[in-house]
Amino acid sequence: MELQQIKYFLAVVDFGTFIAASEQVHVSQPTLSAGIRKLEDSLNVTLFNRGSRAASLTAAGEEFLIHARHSYNQLMSVKSRLSAEQDKINIGVLNTIPMDHVAEVIRIYRLTYPYIFIELTVGNNKELTSMLQSQKLDLIFTTRHQTSKQFKVLFEEHLSIAVCAQHPLSTHSKIELKQLNKQPFIERINCESWNEVHDLFKKHNIQPHSVCRAENDESILSLVAANLGVSIMPVRDTPYNVRFIQIKDLNIARPIGICVSSQPLAPYIQDLYEIIMGLYKKDKYSHEKHNWVA
Repeated sequence: MELQQIKYFLAVVDFGTFIAASEQVHVSQPTLSAGIRKLEDSLNVTLFNRGSRAASLTAAGEEFLIHARHSYNQLMSVKSRLSAEQDKINIGVLNTIPMDHVAEVIRIYRLTYPYIFIELTVGNNKELTSMLQSQKLDLIFTTRHQTSKQFKVLFEEHLSIAVCAQHPLSTHSKIELKQLNKQPFIERINCESWNEVHDLFKKHNIQPHSVCRAENDESILSLVAANLGVSIMPVRDTPYNVRFIQIKDLNIARPIGICVSSQPLAPYIQDLYEIIMGLYKKDKYSHEKHNWVA
């Protein structure tokens, strides 16, 4: 039984198929399959049920998983502690992206790499770009990165109108821009699409009555929930009594994605990048289900 074989086994469990697992551990599918077969031979058991597209564990595989996960993580943790410097990933997050989505990516990554230390930096595009270029960050979650060929789009996000549940507009499934005319309006200071929204207001001669502005979405949502005004923003998972309504004639979206350093990535950073891309390819992270920011 070899450590690499256990790594292959855990990759199949975590990513569901032999093909997906081979991509994540950077080997061909035949190589990964051969490693799994050798592991099964050494244990004298069958770990996976073959014959279906998804790899499901046998009863023996379920039992082995408990010990394999614990043992692999312990060994890798010891390896990290014995190194001169602990393996670390520096991740930048645009300050208008809700952290819960980034946290979910990290949670999934740490199922396989619990010994990697992760440091998060939150900032605006200019700050994050500078830190990425100076190699202070390994990867950033951001909007379209005009100056880098490394930017990869994960999904696009559209704007909606946020209203208090008691607001008259809350009963609508869709509204038109003209219905916002003279409405008390809360501006989002960090909204990078505000210029486009403002141009549309001017084009349609719409004059919302700005009553206040706030820097972050948490503040915006609390003000909207207090029925102090409406705001234009992406859909958010929120405990506030706020409803999001589609605007028929507002079709503004921006791509959300990741950008990595132009320098060669350490294998464990490359693995994070590929896990992220694999997750979005698999689940699409549609903006109806996972709304970040515009």
